[in-house]
Amino acid sequence: MQEERETKFKAEELKKKKKKEYGSNTKTVIVAFFLVALVLFFFNQVSNRVSGGRSKETKDEIAALMDYDMTFDYPKTPRDVVKLHCRYQKLFYDKGFSDEELDKLNKKVRQLYCKQLLLMNPDTTALSKLKKSIEEMKETGYSYKVYELPEASQVKKFKKDGNEMAKLEVRITLSGDKEKGYLYVDYLLIKEDDQWKIYGWANSETSAGNQGEQ
Repeated sequence: MQEERETKFKAEELKKKKKKEYGSNTKTVIVAFFLVALVLFFFNQVSNRVSGGRSKETKDEIAALMDYDMTFDYPKTPRDVVKLHCRYQKLFYDKGFSDEELDKLNKKVRQLYCKQLLLMNPDTTALSKLKKSIEEMKETGYSYKVYELPEASQVKKFKKDGNEMAKLEVRITLSGDKEKGYLYVDYLLIKEDDQWKIYGWANSETSAGNQGEQ
């Protein structure tokens, strides 16, 4: 009899323990679900604040560049490659983006870069540099307004070490609170697998000549 009572007692204690564990696990699942819902709500609120003030024109441009098909619609000339790159750059420096949007756009624009440039600037490193550069632009009080490209006849093509290369200069108009500023950027391109790719770009101190239309 004594053994039966002890067995029955142990069985009841085990049931209580299982109920307690089940209740604890249920509470953990509910808390986890609540935290996930809270994070999603916060993300949606941030995304809405970022995109809420955009004009239809800006939204259309973001959508066009986000979904740009680099496989079937890759630009054919050095000038066209640089023009597409400038479209991305203008968005980066003139419009606010969520981290997710910036990451997607950065991955897309990197398809314009040559193999060497990609190796020298891994995805995560390039994204960090881009974010830093955007913040530095904001601190200056200027915003990216207009880019102007040279005429097709002004694009310089040449060969170096057996590679086809091209060079052109872009003039960027920056708008501040009281005045405008101008930035001249030299682009260098290289032909890889029958496509023109950006080899690099750097600020130029002087203009190389008159600029054409966008």
